[in-house]
Amino acid sequence: MSALLLLLRRREHHQKAFRNFQHVAFFARRFERKRTYVRDATRDVYHKELNAEQFPMSETESQTRSRLLAFSSAFASLYIGYYTTPLVSDGIINSALYMVEHENNFMRKRGLWRCEWVLESFSNESFGMVEKCLEKGAMEAVLKVLELKEEESDEEVREGAKRVLLMLVSSESGKKRVDGDGTLRKRVRRFVPE
Repeated sequence: MSALLLLLRRREHHQKAFRNFQHVAFFARRFERKRTYVRDATRDVYHKELNAEQFPMSETESQTRSRLLAFSSAFASLYIGYYTTPLVSDGIINSALYMVEHENNFMRKRGLWRCEWVLESFSNESFGMVEKCLEKGAMEAVLKVLELKEEESDEEVREGAKRVLLMLVSSESGKKRVDGDGTLRKRVRRFVPE
């Protein structure tokens, strides 16, 4: 008997839930109709189709317009890139150090070039690029490249590593790090005289 009562209760519960679902679906359809009406009305007001013949342009005006658009786009991308690079600098520094530590000289050159570019472009202390490079071990990676045997690296790699090391050592945080560690100071002095 109790099983029959339980079955009837479940049936009543399902019917009530189905009625609630129908009620919600009805209001959702009404709301959707209102929303599409508003969307269509807005489109009619703000999105008028323009005819190109309404605005005649000579060939020189068209070229000037194209050049202005190209210049504006290039300037905007440079501006945005300059200010977003510090936000994504961890990835840039990680990939540069990965390339510096690679066994191929081609990859080392590219990694050193990228490190040099980051340190040169964002040498301002407010970006904190030098500190990030030092925290991630850039000085140690560059010193390892400089300490390689001559047959394992070429002259371009060593010159690039010396430039990057000089940039790191000449910064405030680099000087503090080198002055605080005697063995690091000896290793740096072998390649960058004071």
